[in-house]
Amino acid sequence: MEVKLKSKRFLLLFFFTSLLFSQELNLLTYNIHGLNPILAGDDPYKRIPIILSKITEYDIIFFQENWIYDNSSFSSLLNSYNVFTTSDSKFFWPINKVINSNGAGLSLAISKSIDIIYSDEYLFENCSGWLSKDNDCLASKGFQHVRVRIDGKILDLYNTHFDAGRSESDKNVRLSQLNQLQKYIKVNSANYPVIIAGDLNILYESSEYKIIDSFIIDNNFVLADWSSDLSKSKFGKLDYILYKSSNGTYLNLEKCRVDINLRGLSDHPPIQAVFKL
Repeated sequence: MEVKLKSKRFLLLFFFTSLLFSQELNLLTYNIHGLNPILAGDDPYKRIPIILSKITEYDIIFFQENWIYDNSSFSSLLNSYNVFTTSDSKFFWPINKVINSNGAGLSLAISKSIDIIYSDEYLFENCSGWLSKDNDCLASKGFQHVRVRIDGKILDLYNTHFDAGRSESDKNVRLSQLNQLQKYIKVNSANYPVIIAGDLNILYESSEYKIIDSFIIDNNFVLADWSSDLSKSKFGKLDYILYKSSNGTYLNLEKCRVDINLRGLSDHPPIQAVFKL
């Protein structure tokens, strides 16, 4: 009996000591609606710098729809971060410079206090709609993969943006894109903890959400859930943060919520998640 009590005390001591000395990771995912002003319906060149001035508390920011700032320009606005912006495009020069010079329109900003190990990007193999179904084939959607080291712990980050639209063709393409992401993660991140963030264009409240649910179950992920009550989004819940622990590094979600200080600066809600690892 005494041995069992000592064992329990040791485990409790280990648990609370781990929490005491764990690293906090504060991240944001935000679709910033960074389109050409003609398409955006406002002036993103005025609006986005306001967003960037309000995010300095974050360690990692996942941006979607940055189709107007190249990596150099974005880096100059975020000088305390290492910035990675996609550039691969399905189009060749000079068309790619006109249509989507930033490829998938994704940027990852990572605090310079975090070590960068590796970065890559991947273009999805398919799309839905050239002049219909939200014209997603005019974009070069895909995902970013950046591997970082935080206090000696390795973490794989994925930033992504799936096709939009509500047709069956759009839904089939999103399923394919989720499968492509899953396949890549299984090959490249099997032994690492992972955070996936981005605009999946799948309504949480819809029957289509079942494909995310299956992905979570099949790959041992957890949904960082947030309340849509404060989002004031006309779209519903399309933005997600998924995470899983691995290889002795445990991701413990402290909170996930809408950052009300950034609300209303895009047509999507800004989603904050705080982890202990």
